[in-house]
Amino acid sequence: STMTKGVTRTLTRTFLDRVAATRQSCRLSPYRSFAASSSTHAAASNNSNYNGNRGPRLQRKPVQQFPQSPTRTVPDSIDPPPYAATGSPPFSENFSQHIVYLHEEEASIEQMRKAAKLARKILDLACSLAKPGVLTDEIDDAVHNAIIKEGAYPSPLNYHGFPKSSCSSVNEIICHGIPDLRPLQFGDVVSFDISCFLDGVHGDNCATVIVGDEQENLDEATGADWRGVPYLSKFDSSEDEMHFANARRLVQAARESLYAGIEVCRPGNCLTEVGAAIHQVADDYGYDSVRKYTGHGISHVFHCAPFVKHYRNTETMELRPGMIFTIEPMLTEGDEENLTWDDGWTVATTDGGLAAQFEHTVLITDSGVEILTTPQE
Repeated sequence: STMTKGVTRTLTRTFLDRVAATRQSCRLSPYRSFAASSSTHAAASNNSNYNGNRGPRLQRKPVQQFPQSPTRTVPDSIDPPPYAATGSPPFSENFSQHIVYLHEEEASIEQMRKAAKLARKILDLACSLAKPGVLTDEIDDAVHNAIIKEGAYPSPLNYHGFPKSSCSSVNEIICHGIPDLRPLQFGDVVSFDISCFLDGVHGDNCATVIVGDEQENLDEATGADWRGVPYLSKFDSSEDEMHFANARRLVQAARESLYAGIEVCRPGNCLTEVGAAIHQVADDYGYDSVRKYTGHGISHVFHCAPFVKHYRNTETMELRPGMIFTIEPMLTEGDEENLTWDDGWTVATTDGGLAAQFEHTVLITDSGVEILTTPQE
C-alpha cells in the first residue's frame, strides 16, 4: 500500500457513540498559543527490556548526540520565510497562534497543494535514502539541495534557531531530531519530518521507515511497508526478527492512527474527534499517544491555529470548509512521557521505548477532507 491509501480499521461502536456525544458539545473556541518546550534534560539512558503487553523489548544502546556539520546556506534567489534571517518569527506570526485561516479561494488552495506536494516529494526522497551506514546529515544535505532545486526554502532551517533543513528522529527520539554525523544502523526506526516554503506558503509532512527492512527478492517477501517496499524475510537471529516484528507493528499503528484521524474530518465535526480517533487506535494496539506536541494550522505561517491534539480531549472546535492543518500523531511503544535533550530540540521517550510518527496536511472541503500531501502525478 502507499501512504495515501485510506484506513483499514473499523472503528468500534463504543467509540462511535463517544464521537456522537462529543459532537453535541461542539463549539468554536480559541486555542492556546503553541510553544515548543524550553525544558532541557540529558538523553534517556533507562532502556527497560520489558515492553508491557507487547512482549520483550530488545536491549539496545540509547541514541547519543553526534557532531553536526555546519549549517547549510540558501541562495539569495530563493524567497525565504520571514524568520529565515533572524530565527524569530515576526510578531504577526505569533498573533496568528489565535487565528484560524480559511482558504476560500481556489487559487489559495492550489498554492497550498503545490507546496504540500513538493513536501511529499522530498519526504519520499528522504525515506528512500535511509540505508545502513548513511548519515542523517547526508540525508539532510540531499533534502536541502532538492528543496532548493525546486525553488523553495526548507522551512525548519533557522526556525526559532533550528540548525538543519529537516528533522530526523531515530528510535526513542519522538520528534525534532537534529540530523548529525551518526550513521543509521540496521533496524533503526527513523522518522523524517519534511517541510518547505514555496511561493509564500508552507507544506509539511512526516513518515517513519525501518532501516534495512527491505529485500529485492519479491518471491520471498512476506509483506511490504507503506511504500510498497518488500519486507526483509531472513534474519541472522531470532532477536533481530523479533525487533523488526515489533518495529513494523509500531509503524503500522502510527500510520493507521493518522488515517483514523483523517477519516473523521468533515465540516460540522469537532476537532476533538480527531484526537479521540487517534487515541482509540493507540489503545487498540496497546501503545501510547504523545500529548505534548500537536498538529497545527499551516499557511503563509508555519505553525498557527487550529492545534490538533492526538489524544482524547475536551478542547472542541467545529471544522469548517477552507481549514488547512496537519495531523501528525506520535505513538510510543512504552509510556508517552518524554524529555528534551540539552540541545533544546531533540525529544526522547523517558523510558527509552521506540516512537513512530506519520503526518499529512489536510484541507476541509465542502463535503469532507482532502489530503494535500499526496505524491505528484
